[in-house]
Amino acid sequence: MKASGFSGIYYRLISLSVKLARSGTAVEFISNSVSAFRGAASSSRNHLYAAHLKRIFPDKDNCWISSTLSSYWKVHERNLFALFHMMNREPANLHQMVSWTGREHLDNALEKGKGVLLLVPHFGDERSLHVILGMAGYPVDVITSRYSDMPEYAARCRLRIGEKWNTLHFPDENPRWMFRTLQSGRILHYASTAYGGPGGTWVENFGISVLVPTAPWKLYRRTGCEVVIAACAHTPRMGFNIMFKPFMPPEDSTEFAQAFAFANETLAREYPSQYEWKNLLIRHRETNTIRRTGRIPENERELENLAVPGDSDPFSVSE
Repeated sequence: MKASGFSGIYYRLISLSVKLARSGTAVEFISNSVSAFRGAASSSRNHLYAAHLKRIFPDKDNCWISSTLSSYWKVHERNLFALFHMMNREPANLHQMVSWTGREHLDNALEKGKGVLLLVPHFGDERSLHVILGMAGYPVDVITSRYSDMPEYAARCRLRIGEKWNTLHFPDENPRWMFRTLQSGRILHYASTAYGGPGGTWVENFGISVLVPTAPWKLYRRTGCEVVIAACAHTPRMGFNIMFKPFMPPEDSTEFAQAFAFANETLAREYPSQYEWKNLLIRHRETNTIRRTGRIPENERELENLAVPGDSDPFSVSE
């Protein structure tokens, strides 16, 4: 069976299990059980994760690393189960499943009427973050993939919860929508640890050079919007803690990108099991591919196709 065909079946099985489980406690139990198998079947990726964690946390032992990876896989798997569990939640349920930390930073920023650029790292559950904000009545615009490489059912599952509570946009749209969103006083949810492309900015993150987008700085400079960092951490029984931190944007584009990279790394070091370490593996591989080929493709998929196994070597750290 092709991987795409299995993906469609897997999503249907998750949907069925969530319907049968009903409660958050039961859904999380099933999700955690599945994550144990997913983690055990990903030995090659775990080797890469472990090597990077040893580099980043040199004072931690193998027991801590194993525990962190186990918790990481639970977060990774729960994000899929949340696609279906969140479809059954309504605004009246929020107080039962969501706690807020620093919410006043978002509210104060919105009150200024200049729009809010919400910088969201690959951490916890990014999708549930903007969904919960929509459920709580916040006007949020999000850029997302169309998932055209996935089976139709799987793609619909990934998009429908966002369509229910947010305004979705896609990479092939004219980026002017981002400026219009901010100028109208809305929230722009931006995954600022994504691939930077030819116009990106090089920063240091977790001890390696990575290429991040320049777009957040351009949006801030041209609109005068407020900038806030947000993250959505998992809590027990399919709950979430949404955290907001103010961000004082430097005027220089490189300093802006580096300041967020530092904030992102600080968050990951504080909550290592919640961080999406797969993003670090991808950024690290991309950096090595760019250094080796001397090219920065516009399309991230093209860069992925140019990669060789050695580019993922955790001990190959480009200066």
